[in-house]
Amino acid sequence: MSYGNWNARSPEDVQRYNGVITDFGKAVERYEAIKPLIGKRKTLNVRPLGERNRAQERIVKVSDTEYYLTCFEWGWRDRQKLEGNKVDEERRAITLKREGEVETIIIHNAQYGFTSPSIFYFYYYNLPEGISMTKHRGANYVRVDDGKEGRNYYRVDKIDTTFYRPKGGTYWTPLHVFREVKHKLNRTKTKAIREKLKTFTDYAKVMLPLVEPKYSYGSVLDAHWEDFVTLKNPNEIPESWLTAVSHYADRLARYDYTTRVSTVNEKGLIPMIQRQAYRAAQPFDVEPVPLGELSYDPYRSWIDK
Repeated sequence: MSYGNWNARSPEDVQRYNGVITDFGKAVERYEAIKPLIGKRKTLNVRPLGERNRAQERIVKVSDTEYYLTCFEWGWRDRQKLEGNKVDEERRAITLKREGEVETIIIHNAQYGFTSPSIFYFYYYNLPEGISMTKHRGANYVRVDDGKEGRNYYRVDKIDTTFYRPKGGTYWTPLHVFREVKHKLNRTKTKAIREKLKTFTDYAKVMLPLVEPKYSYGSVLDAHWEDFVTLKNPNEIPESWLTAVSHYADRLARYDYTTRVSTVNEKGLIPMIQRQAYRAAQPFDVEPVPLGELSYDPYRSWIDK
C-alpha cells in the first residue's frame, strides 16, 4: 500500500490483473493475440503479456513446439540488442513445450530469486491449471495437484523444475525436481569439536569479563577454525585470541534502557563459540525428505549459500 496514493496497486494486484493460467495451448493463443511493440523495439518482436508498459513481462516463441514466458527482459537488455552488443541468454521464467502427445513445463529458478513479490506473483498467476506457487518457512515451492484430491510440493528456488503430462491432460508428473534433505547434528562429531575447542573456550570464559567489547564483521571462527583454536606454543596465548574474545563480548553485550547499563551475557559465550564451530565444520547427518513433501531444515541457512 502507498500512503501517498491510495489507488496504488500491490505487486499481487498487478500480476493478478495481467496473469493468465497458461499451458502450451494457451501460450499459442496468447502469443498470436498479442501485437508486438512498435517503435524502436519493433524488430525485437516484443509481445508484453499484460500492460504494454510492462514489456519486461513477455511471451517468446522459440518454435511451433516451444514458447516461454519471462519477467526478466528489462529495457536495457533490449537496448543492448538493438545496439548490436552481446547479451547473456534470455532469462526464462516458464517454458512450455509440446512434443508429440506430451506437454512439458519447465519452471525456471528465478534469476535473482523469488524475494520480489512481483516475480513470485508473476509465476503464481501464469502457471497452468494444477500448478501454483507457495512459500513455506522461507523457501519457495510449486504446489501440484496429484490427481487424488491431494497436493505435492517441490522446491523451485534451487534448480529448474520440470513436469510433464499427456497432451490435454489434467495432472502433472515430476520429471526433474529438487530432492530436499534435512540435516541433524551428529553427536559424536560435535563432541569431538567441543574437545578441540576446550582450551580456547576455557580461556574465553576467564577473559570475557576483563575485555572491552570490540565490533567486528562476520564470524570469529571460519573454515580455518581448527587452526585458530589450536595453540602453536602451549605456553603462549596468541593476541588473536584476546581480540576474538573482545568480538564475542560485543556480540553478547545487551543495553538495558531502564538502568542505562550495558552488560555482557556470559552464559551465551560457550554456545556461541560452539555454534560458530559447528557452522564451519558442518558435522551433519543427512536425511532425505520424501519427494513431494514440505519440509523445514533448521540448518538451511548454514547450507544455502
